[in-house]
Amino acid sequence: MKKILPALLLLALIGYSQKAIAQENKKEQVAKLLSDYFLLERENIHVQLNKSIYMTDEQVWFKGYVFHRRKNVPFFSTVNIYASLIDADGKILETKLVYGNIGSFSGSFKLNSKFRSGKYYLQFYTNWMNNFTEDESSVYEISIINEAQGAGTALAKADPSKISIVLKPEGGTIVSGIANMIGISIADCNHNPIPISVADIVDGSGKTLLKVQINKKGYGKFELPPGAIGCKAVVTIDGIKREQLLPQPQSKGIALEINNFSSPDKAIVKIRTNKFTAESLAGKPLFILLHQDEQAMLYEVAFKDGSTELTMAILAKDIFEGMNTIRVLDNDLNQLAERLIYKYPQAVLTTELTKVKETSDILQYRGKVSYPNMNLSMSVLPENTRSLDETNDIYSSFLLMPYIKTHHNASGKYYFSTLSKVKTYELDLYLLNQESKYEWRNILSGPPKNNYPFDMGLTLKGTVPAISGATQFAKVRLYSLTSSIDDMAEVDEKREFLFNNIVIADSTYVNFTLLRKGEKPKELRLAPQIVNGVRRFNKPFRPEPHYYLETTAPEEMDIPHTYNENIQLEEVTIDANRLKYATRFGNANLRAYKITEEQANMYQSLLNYLKTFSGFNISDAGGDVRITSRTVNSINGAQSGPVVYIDNIQQMDFAVLRNILMSEVDEIYMSPHAIVPSVRNFTGIIRIYLKRGGGTYNPKNATPEIMVRNGFERVLPFENVLYSTTNDKGFENFGVIDWEPAIMTDENGGFKLEIPKTAQKTMKVIIEGFSADGKLISEIKTIPIN
Repeated sequence: MKKILPALLLLALIGYSQKAIAQENKKEQVAKLLSDYFLLERENIHVQLNKSIYMTDEQVWFKGYVFHRRKNVPFFSTVNIYASLIDADGKILETKLVYGNIGSFSGSFKLNSKFRSGKYYLQFYTNWMNNFTEDESSVYEISIINEAQGAGTALAKADPSKISIVLKPEGGTIVSGIANMIGISIADCNHNPIPISVADIVDGSGKTLLKVQINKKGYGKFELPPGAIGCKAVVTIDGIKREQLLPQPQSKGIALEINNFSSPDKAIVKIRTNKFTAESLAGKPLFILLHQDEQAMLYEVAFKDGSTELTMAILAKDIFEGMNTIRVLDNDLNQLAERLIYKYPQAVLTTELTKVKETSDILQYRGKVSYPNMNLSMSVLPENTRSLDETNDIYSSFLLMPYIKTHHNASGKYYFSTLSKVKTYELDLYLLNQESKYEWRNILSGPPKNNYPFDMGLTLKGTVPAISGATQFAKVRLYSLTSSIDDMAEVDEKREFLFNNIVIADSTYVNFTLLRKGEKPKELRLAPQIVNGVRRFNKPFRPEPHYYLETTAPEEMDIPHTYNENIQLEEVTIDANRLKYATRFGNANLRAYKITEEQANMYQSLLNYLKTFSGFNISDAGGDVRITSRTVNSINGAQSGPVVYIDNIQQMDFAVLRNILMSEVDEIYMSPHAIVPSVRNFTGIIRIYLKRGGGTYNPKNATPEIMVRNGFERVLPFENVLYSTTNDKGFENFGVIDWEPAIMTDENGGFKLEIPKTAQKTMKVIIEGFSADGKLISEIKTIPIN
């Protein structure tokens, strides 16, 4: 007996050791699956629109933010972003390449009378997103109203005869013979919540088993008792009953129930199964996998002694900040159940707006965010606007939507703007009713491959004409006055050359010069090609059909009244005729100023004039003239400045501007937002033409002008439509008071805001943005003007 006991003990130790090794191998296997699948970095995009309903004489203005999923900070290296405008049939009407700068971008789509009234969509993506099985793009629904056609489907109400009732077992499966937790979501046919507070669960005989409370977002949950068969959910809307059968119970499977809201220090995970399934799992471990992308915790559990239920707690310290996926896996790593949970934040950022001055046409505010150095955008709308989609916000786009298999907005502001235990529960209820975007079968099948490059700028390709002579050891110089580009590239044996990672605006004029040692530079005429200016998305957005209430009566609507378009065009024509340099390459996209004798007498010096009209900060102290952007556009917080030209000659020392009198200036062309190469961190352009000589441009001796197509969309300053009145119902419904896409706060969170004064007594200010270290803000403030 004494000899047998040590042997038994040894066998037990060996068995324990083998089990420990097997468990460790599973952890390593799962860790490798996740790390491989999420190895390629993923971008998430959020876009704030200035509003959600547009007239055909307006522009759709947007500000975008790009987030680094792994690091939870702005994706500073994202440069090339594509924006597509799509109609209700899924047809792409227009695609723009927009320029990303330290994690953000902005732009607009110009509408016209050819747009029909109805629903449209904006899709934002990068070429890098083509590498993934999942759709990582961002999509936003807007409405466009063509006044000549009426509102059409743009404002139509949902068809009340088509109600969506979705029943989702927690974990994914209803298991027969046991209690199952079921999520329920109720919405109209266009996925909008409907005013209903209770749903009945009835069995096959019509007996009511349960009454389920439905929150105002349309979500609820209930426990289906064991043995209940033929059950359905029944709701009554406008006196009409709607019903939906529950999914069929399965004879084998795992039911999951998670409580992630009752206790702040842990989440309770409960797994149930029936006797048949428990017997098939006898002696085999189960694994509970908690992960956020590649970060993971793996727990081993097992049904013991014929039990069909087990419970475990996951400590809050082991749950990753933000969204987590819990999966139940068998010993062969097949998924048996799945659920999304969220580790709720402890604090959110807020803003303060204080009016400091009011004039006849401007309201000046001092703002303060409860965090420094924020990159913000703000839309200002009338208080009772119909053009605000409150389900689109930066919380949804970065905290929730990246993990959920849907393009329907999640109303993140509802869950995160005011933190409370109730909102914790409601967010958990929302997640119970969602599906994970990242399917386990895809993770098992293998990681995504890097087949599509991460574009950082554009690649310009060209071929030197054969008549140019030998090209061995030759170089080509690319030069552009309007974009401040001056670069060199080698010419290969095929006479081809490449310029990589350049930032150049669409329809920019450039010059090419062939350089060979010991020879005079030779100007080239050639047809350059932007290789990566057009990138298609391999998961194009397909709109779901909308269903509308049929009515023969046209909808009465009040829309904003604007000034006659023909009058505006006539005025522009007059201005263009008296400008000498408006047609010079690059100037068409800058704001023109013809200097009159009255202006020359009023401002005296060029610096005084630029301080007033340029849109830049200008200082003149100690013999040093500095011109800087009014927004911070660099990662380190430094302020950039414009490229300045006098008679087409770039000025490296701005002190020369101090000596120029306004009486010497003929015309000035400026934009504080013009795209220039980011390598030198320029922002904006100032082009000055003097009266003496009127510039050095000579058409007879000029270098060949070559236009480059498919470059970045030019960033234009916001220009509102000209409303004939701001005191009617049309403006209140659909008008825009202001749009500010580029607000940078200081080290104390402070900023200044100027808002045009209108006849509205109260306004809504929609504020969104992020900081360099990834803090988010999304807030709607209702502000009385008086």
